Amino acid sequence: MSSYRLGVALPGKRTSAAILAPDGHVVATAELESDTPGDVIDAALEAAAAHGVTASVIDHVMFAVTDLRALNGLSTETGYWRGWPGRLAKVAAVRLGAATTSVPPLTMWPKELCERVVVASTCLSGGAMLDGSDYEPLDFEGLLAFARKISGIVGAVAITGVFSSVTPRHELAAAEVLREEMGACGAILLSHEYGGLGLVERENATILQAALTAPVAEEAAKLLAAVSQRGMAHAEVFLARSDGTIATLDNAVTHPLSLLGGTDATSVVGAAVLADEKDALVGMTNVDGTVRAVCALTDGSPRMTMGHTKVAGVPTGLSVPALVPIHASVEEAIDRAKDAPGDLPLLLVGPGARMFVKSLSPRIVGTALAGTVKVESPDNAEAAAAVGAASAPVVGEARRIVPLNSARLEEIRAAVREAARASAMRAGADPAKVALVSVEEKPLAYLSEPTVVMRVRAGGPPRDGGTR
Repeated sequence: MSSYRLGVALPGKRTSAAILAPDGHVVATAELESDTPGDVIDAALEAAAAHGVTASVIDHVMFAVTDLRALNGLSTETGYWRGWPGRLAKVAAVRLGAATTSVPPLTMWPKELCERVVVASTCLSGGAMLDGSDYEPLDFEGLLAFARKISGIVGAVAITGVFSSVTPRHELAAAEVLREEMGACGAILLSHEYGGLGLVERENATILQAALTAPVAEEAAKLLAAVSQRGMAHAEVFLARSDGTIATLDNAVTHPLSLLGGTDATSVVGAAVLADEKDALVGMTNVDGTVRAVCALTDGSPRMTMGHTKVAGVPTGLSVPALVPIHASVEEAIDRAKDAPGDLPLLLVGPGARMFVKSLSPRIVGTALAGTVKVESPDNAEAAAAVGAASAPVVGEARRIVPLNSARLEEIRAAVREAARASAMRAGADPAKVALVSVEEKPLAYLSEPTVVMRVRAGGPPRDGGTR
């Protein structure tokens, strides 16, 4: 870390902020009962002033948001969506793969939501095969006709191609056709940029992202204004994502669903930083000292769900933090959160962390619970989500379906690695410090040829403001 960072967590009515020094230590924190970002930023700057730290030396500001208005009411648990503001973008959906109509676009959507969001949809020939060849020829005439039909009545277009995770060639070509025909028609979102292998889930996520991009950008602009008004117009602003990483404001608002669970994810990252633990369990507390959920911390990051998450009642391939809610007892949640035998530290964070730990002492020797080696609330636990936001890395990812018998196998592998590095840099990582974080190859079953899903993650610290 080469500059001061300000992390701000906005999980609802109780906000927190933390300022971190270049060496990573916490300079000052603030917690407030307020839903206004500016209030908690002011409180943190006031606390930091006692240590000689002012707004002028803060070069990065990271927000972790739950109640960004455009995401209000959006729950991956209940599927509730009616709390969304009425200004959701009107979307046109394009599927490239005419032979896939046994499950047409939008089949699994709640009827009301579909009618509110999607203006028109079409299924045209196009897409790819597993070997990267054309699934069908791209229907340029059909694209032109559809573009004329929707021109002037949509705010965004979502394009999804069969096996675009093998090659996005047809998605890119279709986007170019629409731009040329429609001009400044709003955002054009391509499904290969949003991960996921299944056609329907990838398509659903892309359409939802398209509907949310414009309103989320409006709300994000308000965060930017709150920063600028407090003497930090020079600072680059980032938003936390559901996997405990961050991305620049411009990049994050084009992937709005990745913001879901951002404050939960940064709470886990913050617990790791504050307790200096890489593998543990993290208990998230309420103001009254109760624990609302437990999440596993693995190698410094929150454990994620395996995808197949419903958002607003719509099946998607998105992953979110794997929170285990408290039902019968904390001990039960601890047992369910672990994926292997063996006891782990339990780190309590949030507004009621210290209260919960103190409540254990009279009845549990050494304040340990079943399944744990210790229970502790690290210093600044109340602001763990803000600390996690300020500490989080910038990470990019690339996924491709790769046939192992391809004559270009090593070339493809190198290209996926480079795509991950490029993704990290687009998200705001320092180009000089981007490195590979992980490389995974998982076999796909039931195929005639050996094939793997290659997933590469690359990341690094945030870039300097001057490299924007």
